[in-house]
Amino acid sequence: MAITLTSEHDGRIARVRYDNAARGNCFDDAALTELVATMETAAANAACAVIRLDMAGRHFCGGWDTTSFAALAGTTQEAVADGLRASDAALRRIRQLPVPVVSAVRGQVIGFGAGLLDAIHLPVAAADARLSLPEARFGFAPAGVGYAIARALPRPHAYALVTGASTATATQLLGWGLVARVVADDDLDGEVDALVEALAAVPPHTLRAVVEVVESSLATGSPEHAYDISARTIVAGVTA
Repeated sequence: MAITLTSEHDGRIARVRYDNAARGNCFDDAALTELVATMETAAANAACAVIRLDMAGRHFCGGWDTTSFAALAGTTQEAVADGLRASDAALRRIRQLPVPVVSAVRGQVIGFGAGLLDAIHLPVAAADARLSLPEARFGFAPAGVGYAIARALPRPHAYALVTGASTATATQLLGWGLVARVVADDDLDGEVDALVEALAAVPPHTLRAVVEVVESSLATGSPEHAYDISARTIVAGVTA
């Protein structure tokens, strides 16, 4: 597993690459912690306007590393619940980044991968992308991922996915609002390039303000904070 951070366009674009392709880009606690810390480091650069998250290989995410399941033997219910809360808290840190995250979604999105997908601001899916939740086949009920799916999907579709009875297509992910757009497989990288370039053309402080407007509106259900954010940018723009 390797995570790298590079920058382009005078630092306006940060590229974070997650490469665990040999294991389908699965995650464990250490890998998730390092990925989130790397993305936060990228966003801490005031010049950064957008983060491009590149998931190496053929698949977006193969879920949680099943080799870690053996360590759960003898663990208390409370300890497992705390671990689940911790992984979801890490995903919330991605969602709460002050700049948008763009990512290409191809191949399989499995289990925990659905939570990662839900945390990304602008995921772009290839037509071949498929989402599945196999936890029930292992005898597990999904926690945070189950919550994300139940919140995003119509109830019958949520049950079909969470029980492992169905797999979601890229078109369904688009209809449910889990991806921003679906493009032909061969066009995926070019479409993501174009989207990242378009975002990087917006002044970083403006793009950060846009993210703050959207995320505060979703979190509070109120436009109150958005008024202040917008007024700040208007006054700054008029002054400039």
